[in-house]
Amino acid sequence: MQWLIILCIVLSGVFPFQKYSDQVNTDPKEQVEKMIGDFFESMRNSDAADMRSFLTESATLKTVVSGEQGSTHLRQTEISAFMNSVINSEAGSLDEQLTSFTAHVDGNLSTAWMDYSFYYNGEFSHCGVNTMNLIQTESGWKIFSIVDTRRQEGC
Repeated sequence: MQWLIILCIVLSGVFPFQKYSDQVNTDPKEQVEKMIGDFFESMRNSDAADMRSFLTESATLKTVVSGEQGSTHLRQTEISAFMNSVINSEAGSLDEQLTSFTAHVDGNLSTAWMDYSFYYNGEFSHCGVNTMNLIQTESGWKIFSIVDTRRQEGC
């Protein structure tokens, strides 16, 4: 009977410790990087529903556009329009390849900066930078803002 009590005490101490140590050793920057990688993998698979799961309800998508004579402005794309373009694309045709990645985390807020090259149907289309702002929710990190640049030279 004593061995059963000892076993219960040992097991009750080991399992909670294991769960806690897994959570403590999880680096938020690595979580953010993996989530963003999964976001772009969903885009490659033309899986807009999965992509949407990585976004908050009010997420925004903007592009910094350089105009003639050095003017600069922001162009907003509605998330629904973006998702429709993903749905209407053949799986594998949209391939955004990250060439660098940096994330900063402060509690429940993260900002990620990544250089990328974009390929459409296997052919180079453009390159640029993405910045993403994310919030830590009960269900994990969610993107609430995406801003990108796009160029075809200097890639």
